[in-house]
Amino acid sequence: MSEDKETIVKVLNVSKEFNGNRVLNDVSLEIKEGETLGLLGRSGAGKSILLHMIRCTKEYAPTSGKVIYRVAMCPSCLDVQLPSAAGEECERCGSKYELREIDYWNETDKDVRRALRRRIAIMLQRTFGLYGEETVMHNVLEALERRGYPSGKRLRRAFELLKSVNMLHRVTFPARDLSGGEKQRVVLARQLALDPIILLADEPTGTLDPETAKLVHRSLKDVAGRGMTMIVTSHWPHVIRDLAENALWLESGEVVAYGPADKIVEEFEKEIEDIGREEEVKIGEPKIRVVHCKKYYYSLHRGIVKAVDDVSFEVHEGEIFGLLGKSGAGKTSLARIIAGIDSLTGGSVLVRSGDKWIDVGRQAEKGTWISWAATTPGRGEVLSHVAMLHQEYSLYAGKTVFENLTTCIGLRLPEELAKMKAKFVLTGVGFTEQEAEKILNKTHDELSVGERQRVALAQVLMKEPDIAILDEPTGTMDPVTKKYVATTIRAARENLGVTFLIVTHDIDFAYDVCDRIAHMKDGKIVKMEDLRGKAS
Repeated sequence: MSEDKETIVKVLNVSKEFNGNRVLNDVSLEIKEGETLGLLGRSGAGKSILLHMIRCTKEYAPTSGKVIYRVAMCPSCLDVQLPSAAGEECERCGSKYELREIDYWNETDKDVRRALRRRIAIMLQRTFGLYGEETVMHNVLEALERRGYPSGKRLRRAFELLKSVNMLHRVTFPARDLSGGEKQRVVLARQLALDPIILLADEPTGTLDPETAKLVHRSLKDVAGRGMTMIVTSHWPHVIRDLAENALWLESGEVVAYGPADKIVEEFEKEIEDIGREEEVKIGEPKIRVVHCKKYYYSLHRGIVKAVDDVSFEVHEGEIFGLLGKSGAGKTSLARIIAGIDSLTGGSVLVRSGDKWIDVGRQAEKGTWISWAATTPGRGEVLSHVAMLHQEYSLYAGKTVFENLTTCIGLRLPEELAKMKAKFVLTGVGFTEQEAEKILNKTHDELSVGERQRVALAQVLMKEPDIAILDEPTGTMDPVTKKYVATTIRAARENLGVTFLIVTHDIDFAYDVCDRIAHMKDGKIVKMEDLRGKAS
């Protein structure tokens, strides 16, 4: 990056506290016009907090320190442009832009604050924020309308934006029918429609499979190549190396290192240890039996969709079994059928309880759906011992972590015992004993997304299930925390006898943790691998 570029954001000795707990401590950095800065660190390091502070989100105002924005602002209409535009003529009113330094959190002019905030856009992790029933084109047109883009030019501009993110092949699709990666690219198009001078991307590809993540990365790099100032957070070193010029490494709210991205990533990677495979383990008799399972549905735009297409396999008691494949392969559809949540179109899904096999699937009969809960004795009982961590999980709003791990899930224990068990499970999913003690009284709004996911995993393990189905359990986890989760899964298998079905696109995690892997593509199992006894 050229040294003569104008500085656009200065973060000066910023600290942030929530309820007396310091989550950012004395952070300083400078961001140049057109630069892509990476924020790197484990979940809970403070990356998203700093990002929201730069976004000018009210709840994230610094406890101390300043965030200064250097922009070109029109004195007449308050139009905001990059600092290099100072001295140029405003296209709106003809006045000349003036270089201004705005201390946002101490700025008293609300109009100035509003004008600046409108020029900063954000892509949030796990939150797609699309109108699901509306088409892709409508979603982008709505963003242009909200910005006040000339009505006669909106269609052409929407076309250009969708082309820039490689989404022209889906313009008439409802947003709800898109894959995760496609949704992220439409979100990016919507944010670009707002014509920001700064784009913030919070873990933009953390939950996407590698191929889909590459498409989103390519779109972000194209945006950066056109001079957009961008800040990207990630706990994945390769994402920062791929997208950013400079990087800030945070740990527990403190700056560990700040400088060229390649150098910072190299240092960060030294902290990451391989998970490694277990020695050969013994597994029991079959526990889950999937026989010619089918899940078909009709989509107005796609016709007959074969989400699961004649799949058969067995999972043994005490086994860690993986369903691996890219977004849209059918993994989650199959997992939801096994969990008894969704109906199947054909075949059967059986779970063993003692010596009995219980059909937990639902089957079509004469064009109507019948629930086997009413006709199959034991179905409800066996499903009460199956717990699922959903990809789009949610904790109980307004409740503490302790409540989420106990009363919210119907767990009734003496308080002292409940706290001991909660802390034990929390340390198993990657929290230190001190962190587990502190986090018990926090609500879900006070947690990072990665911390929420670990609490949701702990919620599953608190139920002590016979079968635990984990849908993308490592989607927002950093490499260090993933090792804790791998250890937790193995310990739950050994000590509690839990059988695990892990749905993932995380190839490395699957090969390190699973005993066997079924590779899925287009609703079918295309390959089965037995990894027991193999070195990683």
